[in-house]
Amino acid sequence: MDINEFYSLLSEYTLNNENYRQWRKIHGEAFGDIFLSAFRENEEAQIHLTAALISISQRNFAKGMPVLKHLECLCDNEYDSTAINYFIGLNHEFLGNEPEMSEYYEKVLSSDINFLFNFAFHPYYRTAKFAQRDSECSKALHYYFKALDFHKKAELNEQAAKIVCHIVYDIATVYGYMHDYDKAEHFLSVSYKYDKSENQHRDYVNAIVHAVRGEEEEIGKLVRKMSPFLKSNCRAMCDAILSGKDVHYCVTHQDRTGHKEFIESFLSDENELTELVRQGEMKKAEDIISEKLTDTFSFMNKKLDCCVEEKERKIVVRCKNYCVKTLQAEYEVLFEKINERDSDWCFLSVNEFEHYDIS
Repeated sequence: MDINEFYSLLSEYTLNNENYRQWRKIHGEAFGDIFLSAFRENEEAQIHLTAALISISQRNFAKGMPVLKHLECLCDNEYDSTAINYFIGLNHEFLGNEPEMSEYYEKVLSSDINFLFNFAFHPYYRTAKFAQRDSECSKALHYYFKALDFHKKAELNEQAAKIVCHIVYDIATVYGYMHDYDKAEHFLSVSYKYDKSENQHRDYVNAIVHAVRGEEEEIGKLVRKMSPFLKSNCRAMCDAILSGKDVHYCVTHQDRTGHKEFIESFLSDENELTELVRQGEMKKAEDIISEKLTDTFSFMNKKLDCCVEEKERKIVVRCKNYCVKTLQAEYEVLFEKINERDSDWCFLSVNEFEHYDIS
């Protein structure tokens, strides 16, 4: 459906239409003033925005996007522009277009406009969640702290305190994932200051920290309070950590016969890879190396990413280890062998590719 066909359907949406008013109320509750205050002086644009969000609410993302893109041309001020950037980013998020989502969310986050958001739809929080899922820990912490600052500035009523508590134990989760257990414990402790009520997901994070510390009795106290599903999962993870079998939190034994195969395969393709890099075809080189890494370290059960760059005629391959202790150990052994044999290439193990100031 093109933009003109869409507009032909807008006649049902008027400010006097009960269905329209109900949708405005729903979207206002969901998105806060980023929706309610957009296009204050343009009733037609408000109707178009509402109609576009109805389509998004009904998961018809392809119908809503052209209207949102058209509304970019109708923005009268930075407030309108920031609101449209947010909703285009949200639509890209639902479509699974993460690079485009990040591009538009970054425009929102870098603007001078201070919106009041519903917590679940706050771009700081949503960006942090995506970064955490992709093991971009510094970026996740950066935006969790941004979200924390935003909500701490608001009136700290009971609901706001629960939100702050939630963000704080999300921060603790990331620190635990990064193996900084002192900070994880600190932020878990801070979260209780904002909300002391039962929270099984916070207990789950707490149990993992106790497992790393070897504190079986404390784990038992937390697990007993959980629902059957969480109890089963948490108990299994804690037992794997306690027994030294969890690949993320422990260094587990791995068969290293694949190391030799990786080195032989890399050396046989080295000339081709070098030529790709010299021609600026970094993505092709990264895909080839990534495939070799993924095959070699199959215990990870995921695609292993790398980043290739040329520095003073030296080709550096930064391989993301996702803070997984076993993969960190395996990379260290393999890369030492490669780097000893080849003076033109240097393989490095890194927790993440991007770095953010989280001070």
